[in-house]
Amino acid sequence: MMEKKFDIKKLKYDIDQVLGYFELVRGYECDLLHTWTNVDTSNYSLTELLEEKRLRLLEEGDVWNEEELKMHFLSFVFHAAKPEIRNKIKLFYERPLAGVVRGTSLSVICDAMLATPFGINTPKAPYFFLQAFKKGKKAQDDAEGQMLIAMLIAQEQNKDNKPLYGCYLQGRFWYFASLHGTQYCLSKAYDATQTDQLIQIIHILQNLKSII
Repeated sequence: MMEKKFDIKKLKYDIDQVLGYFELVRGYECDLLHTWTNVDTSNYSLTELLEEKRLRLLEEGDVWNEEELKMHFLSFVFHAAKPEIRNKIKLFYERPLAGVVRGTSLSVICDAMLATPFGINTPKAPYFFLQAFKKGKKAQDDAEGQMLIAMLIAQEQNKDNKPLYGCYLQGRFWYFASLHGTQYCLSKAYDATQTDQLIQIIHILQNLKSII
């Protein structure tokens, strides 16, 4: 099969273009996403460190760049969630992912991914992807589009028909997603500056261990 001449980068990973080109329908209600995001947060409170980071996000998050968002907040959320399992699930940052999906060459840099490690520090089979942007969506930096591209590449590479999971950030707001076959689902927005919603975010990330 000849590769299609489709320059995804030229389209800036625009989510509408990605959905249309790969004939996906974005839904908001599906069992996979509900199972993942329906978490029990009773009897849980934020640590002093996480409360400090939450307040800093509330006060400064709107002026952070992407690296500051990752260093000042995202890394602490992952530390609290502890989604890794030694030799089975590992968290990777800033990793390239490339492949051919339905005859089209695609590539993306993943801000963060959870994957089975190959050796010590090489992602082998990815299951979860996160893309982050500090401000509202623009055509040239569509975090949702990049996240979905990463999920499509992993779907093609894994070849096991298992669901894939993702998340994209726009400043304080977190959106969770699932992809299984052509069924793509997206959650409501979770505001990480709100204590109850930040606790939900942490538990949703924790839940990846049992799902994977």
